Amino acid sequence: MIGDYKGFVKNKVVVALLQAYHDILDYDGMKSILREAGMIHIKDIRDKDPNDTLDFFSFKKIISAQNCLLYDSSDLLFEIGKKFSFYLFPFGKSFEEIINEINSSITTDWKVKITENNEQEITINVQRCIFCSEFGVPCDLFKGFLVNSLQKSLPSEQGVIYEREIENVKDPQHNSFKFILKIDKSIK
Repeated sequence: MIGDYKGFVKNKVVVALLQAYHDILDYDGMKSILREAGMIHIKDIRDKDPNDTLDFFSFKKIISAQNCLLYDSSDLLFEIGKKFSFYLFPFGKSFEEIINEINSSITTDWKVKITENNEQEITINVQRCIFCSEFGVPCDLFKGFLVNSLQKSLPSEQGVIYEREIENVKDPQHNSFKFILKIDKSIK
């Protein structure tokens, strides 16, 4: 890993991500990612204070190991992102609150911002996404997180529609993007 990885991540973010790995990849898959990252010692982090923090460099080692082991697994990463959203914010928060809290729970050089919000669609700008900053890695995990976070905040008769765009993962700036989520009021 090359780069400047200063900052902190709240333990509750790490716990939610590990729980998502466990659900989608099973216990052995979660351990494989932690072993690849050299972070197997945090497999029981859920027993620690959720508001305590892990240094961003250690968190980034986990994300890099995930991206290495799950390379070219877009659908799988998207599902991990949806579970990550569920475990981090199980219920009771608006989409705006979720965006504010994800920004404050991961303190580093990144920013997630709602730039447009109306009854038909929500536009989100992501600057320097930490989940896809490696060359060649699409941002399917965080997009799954955003889709499911919005879906949970809508009434049950509404749904989220999004278009999966092909990312140019060879562009060094691909981790800064605009993501548009449309709200369908006729989902049954």
